[in-house]
Amino acid sequence: MIRSVEDRMTWVCTREPPTARLRLADSPSSREMLDGGWWPTSRDPVVELCSLVTALTAQRGGVIERIMLQPAAWDRHPCRIGVGGAVVRVGWFTTLGAGLVVVTGPRDLRIDLAVIAPETTYAVATAAMLAASRPATTTRAADVLFIPPSPRAGRLARHGDDVAVWETDGGHVQPDRQPAAPARA
Repeated sequence: MIRSVEDRMTWVCTREPPTARLRLADSPSSREMLDGGWWPTSRDPVVELCSLVTALTAQRGGVIERIMLQPAAWDRHPCRIGVGGAVVRVGWFTTLGAGLVVVTGPRDLRIDLAVIAPETTYAVATAAMLAASRPATTTRAADVLFIPPSPRAGRLARHGDDVAVWETDGGHVQPDRQPAAPARA
């Protein structure tokens, strides 16, 4: 297989990455489905992954070696990123759900995070991150919040609409019209 120059280069964030919007379960467990939730600020993987790696290294300690993502949810697909002088390999897997990121490191370090779309409203994203970081959760990433593909990958669903989320979550909104008159017998 011939690899392009872009595949071989290490991407480095040239500006200060934003603080990661991340919520982790208090104690990681190999029996849980998710270890927390992550709400990136954009669909730029270099900036967002640098931010995520920095936050995970500070909170969990250890070295992050590899990150696995679904390509449809991101604008570009670097294979390696430089963070704090270290190189983190990035794998793009179409079989992985768009709402999941898997982070691995040495000595069986594995962190599974639900990914909340950047366009999601604050209230919905906060609720999703709380659900993903509940202790002893059996929730899967796909059940926390649907992550639409990147606008470059096709039409983006209006997932950030709180009313749409409420409607699909079992609730319903009363219409803004007057009730119909009772039928005459």
